Amino acid sequence: MNRSRTTRDNHRVRAALAAACRQARWVSAALLVVFATGTTRAVAVTLGVTMIPPVAFTQLLHDRLEDHAKARGVVVQFAYAPEGAGEKQIAQVRSFIDAKVDALLVMPVDATANATITRLAQEADIPLIYFNNGPREDWFPGCVAFVLPNDLVAGRLQMRKLAQMLDGAGSVAILSGHPAHPGAALRTQGVKEVMREFPNLRLIAEAAADWDRAKARAIVAGWLAQGQPIGAIAANNDEMALGAAEAVDAAGIPAGRILIGGVDAIPDAIAAMQQKRMAVTVHQDAAIQGGKAVDDALALIRHESVQQYDWAPFELVTDRMSTAHFAQ
Repeated sequence: MNRSRTTRDNHRVRAALAAACRQARWVSAALLVVFATGTTRAVAVTLGVTMIPPVAFTQLLHDRLEDHAKARGVVVQFAYAPEGAGEKQIAQVRSFIDAKVDALLVMPVDATANATITRLAQEADIPLIYFNNGPREDWFPGCVAFVLPNDLVAGRLQMRKLAQMLDGAGSVAILSGHPAHPGAALRTQGVKEVMREFPNLRLIAEAAADWDRAKARAIVAGWLAQGQPIGAIAANNDEMALGAAEAVDAAGIPAGRILIGGVDAIPDAIAAMQQKRMAVTVHQDAAIQGGKAVDDALALIRHESVQQYDWAPFELVTDRMSTAHFAQ
């Protein structure tokens, strides 16, 4: 094999894809122009969004994205697929491409489908924005960008506060999200990293509750029925943390005896913290993620440069903080 020729061919392919991203879609950009005569009206940009069904945090993300798009005069078409339904999400992406939307916004439901989704967008020469979750690689050709939270940080923030509240000693249980979601693995990894810093913390139980409140409630009820001496529960999201709190309530255990942590800072979790039923959550800013996803899409439609990876911050929330601004 001629390696130098193969390398040159690869460079040419990458250069062609990058050039197409810069030069194409002039028609879409032109449609944004309103002519001075007033006789020609601009046609609205349309974004095709495929995401996890809107519940709890995903509802916040859906609403903030939609609000930001409307404020920009952009039309948004939504499609939904449950966790793990990669083929369904691929079909939704194909439908959006066939409908000639101006850009694709994808909240992935199955990591195994991401490569196909990326390829379809590149072949159609349409901007693709992964938001909230997405493949983690160093570089992507074409018009592909990412608006992501660092889920590893969320797990670390959550567990460090729980460890402090436990005075560095005690038994911890973990409720993880859906196995198909890389964020679940990263949040759990962050929790375990921090636990290793405290020799007197012990992991006594771990289970996947798929981000679901009812599943988490049943799992924690089972742990309590078995007499597990749980000091803290680190849940990958607030819905599971709330399910854990409900199981603790049902078992007649006083609020605060078992420290429960979540992620997302949804309104129900903020209320539970104010009632001492949850000890900590980590704020994931839906407005930042939804807004940046829309703005990056519009920039790429105008063939402008954007950061390929646009990181959204997490913020620790405890019951000793003013939680009023998180409860919006």
